[in-house]
Amino acid sequence: MSKGKKNWLMILIYAGLIAMCLGIVWFVGKISSPTKPGRESSSETTMVQTGESQEEEREEEESESAEATPSEAETQEESRQQDEIGRWYGGRTETVRPEIEEELPVEEYRPPSIVTVSDIHYFAPSMTDYGEAFDEMVERDDGKLVPYISQLMDVFTEEMTETRPDAVILSGDLTLNGEKGAHEALAEKLKVLADQGVRVLVIPGNHDINNPNAASYFGAVREAAESVSAEEFLDIYHEFGYDQAISRDETSLSYICELDEKNWLMMLDSAQYEPVNLVGGRIRSTTVKWMEEQLEAAKELGISVIPIAHHNLLKESILYPVDCTLENSDEVIKLLERYRVPVFISGHLHLQRTKKYKPEPGEPEDAYHISEIVADSFAIPPCQYGILSWGDGGQLRYTTKEADVERYAAAHGLTDENLLNFKEYGTDFLVGVISQQIYKKMSSLPEEQMRGMAELYGQLNRDYCAGTPIDVKEIKSDEAFRLWERNLPDSRMFEEIDDILRDTRKDHNTWDFPGEW
Repeated sequence: MSKGKKNWLMILIYAGLIAMCLGIVWFVGKISSPTKPGRESSSETTMVQTGESQEEEREEEESESAEATPSEAETQEESRQQDEIGRWYGGRTETVRPEIEEELPVEEYRPPSIVTVSDIHYFAPSMTDYGEAFDEMVERDDGKLVPYISQLMDVFTEEMTETRPDAVILSGDLTLNGEKGAHEALAEKLKVLADQGVRVLVIPGNHDINNPNAASYFGAVREAAESVSAEEFLDIYHEFGYDQAISRDETSLSYICELDEKNWLMMLDSAQYEPVNLVGGRIRSTTVKWMEEQLEAAKELGISVIPIAHHNLLKESILYPVDCTLENSDEVIKLLERYRVPVFISGHLHLQRTKKYKPEPGEPEDAYHISEIVADSFAIPPCQYGILSWGDGGQLRYTTKEADVERYAAAHGLTDENLLNFKEYGTDFLVGVISQQIYKKMSSLPEEQMRGMAELYGQLNRDYCAGTPIDVKEIKSDEAFRLWERNLPDSRMFEEIDDILRDTRKDHNTWDFPGEW
């Protein structure tokens, strides 16, 4: 072979080897390249791609790169959740965006109710042996069931625990005669209610502070007992209204308590006990100014205010015209009517009464004027308390309820027949005490006639205290009434009978007030 041919042969061999090496390199690189997710590799794929294929691959790579960014990942997850909670609406699927915070249901307003009880005249059993001196005190009194006042309060606290009003209000004369021991014992009874979550509010009456008649009764001896000052009264009862007050009068034991979002209770101290204790009542001039400030604040807030005091706002009784109505009642009436206060609640009188103020005779019945509810003494049969409730439209309704002593006695296994038959016993007790007092004032008449006349007086007094209507025609046709007319027509006692008959012609145990005033 010639030298030239050998050279060309070697060139061809080297070219073939180079080509073979390049092919091997390309093949190894191809099979070691990872396959993209969702795509299949193919042995038929060539190294050279068309422009369309390259563009498609760039878009896929950009999409895959975007998946790695946190914000886009969150957006896609939110979109997925929206799709899951999509709902059909109007023939199409509507995506509902989930709420970040669940809205709490709005609680519907529930009108309140309160219980008012007055003139409890509590007396601690530890301060007597129920002997001769105690019996003499009871016989001279006005029919208060002092021998059973502790049991009566137990009945009351149990009924309040069961009914759970928004507030229980004691409007003065909490004790018999202001004995410190009686105050402390009563506070223990009220604590039973507070511990059960029942709100209790108190104010003093004329019997409660600096009372010189505070006494204990053992055997035949009546002995003076320790009374309380205004500061001691507050110390004993601070948790029953005063600690919860939203405003306090600095010059008296008056305060404001919030009943609910629409109503305030204005607890007024009307008693006069400094420097000495007086029976009559008066709202201090400084307290009147404080009242005006509170009423103005309530008006700005759209709040209704119910004032409660011990002494009466209006002249309520023909029989008892002295020391019952506030000495400055005209001033207080004008203030309360200026703010269109619907009703004033009081006690002190020991009579159940309801009355609307009428400054001028002949005014239309539907004309606005303040009304008053006077609660009778809880210690005097029928031993009842008042319930004031609000309607949905702001209407007010007042009713009374007798404490169910008989139910309590039976439920607790008591064996005292007086408690097991309390309705009959209470009536007989009250009529008996008053009848005996009247009987002792009479003389020179046959025994049977005096007993009958005294019994009639006692029965009329019972109905007068309870606020129940008296049938005047029926009474005047009674033989006992004719005996009064014939034998003692000019006596003070017969005048009192006439006062009762003129003053009790309607039922005072219910009262209604419209929502607009």
